[in-house]
Amino acid sequence: MTETPRQQESIPMRIVINLLVAVILVIPIVLVGAGGWLLWQRQTGERVEAEVLGCDFDIGYKRSTQHCTARWTVDGVDYTGPIQGSGDQEVGETVEATLRDGELYSRSLTLPLILIGLGLPFCAFPVLWVRSKLRRTPETPPTPVG
Repeated sequence: MTETPRQQESIPMRIVINLLVAVILVIPIVLVGAGGWLLWQRQTGERVEAEVLGCDFDIGYKRSTQHCTARWTVDGVDYTGPIQGSGDQEVGETVEATLRDGELYSRSLTLPLILIGLGLPFCAFPVLWVRSKLRRTPETPPTPVG
């Protein structure tokens, strides 16, 4: 019985496969990390009530971004500036926000929960991959009987 030799993968194909595996393993960790970071930002800092004044859209060739402005009061002094994590659906409304390091962050849970919800199920792939790598033991040659 003859065995046909297995064709070797080309080096560029190996690079593509390794990059694909790395991306698949990193994306869930990034999603969960970003959601956790947003939750941490939401919990730390001074809580204030902010009125969302308006939002502007920056529309580019491949993407668009939205920047909202809010007004809030700290120690009797009124401030106006950007609010992170707020959208045009909140214009004219008073929302809870966190003031941290001079930045105002919306306390909305929507984006952090979406990021964590998308990332957690896919975290199974990196965990299973690492477990399979740890379980695989190098083959040792049989010891001679004698």
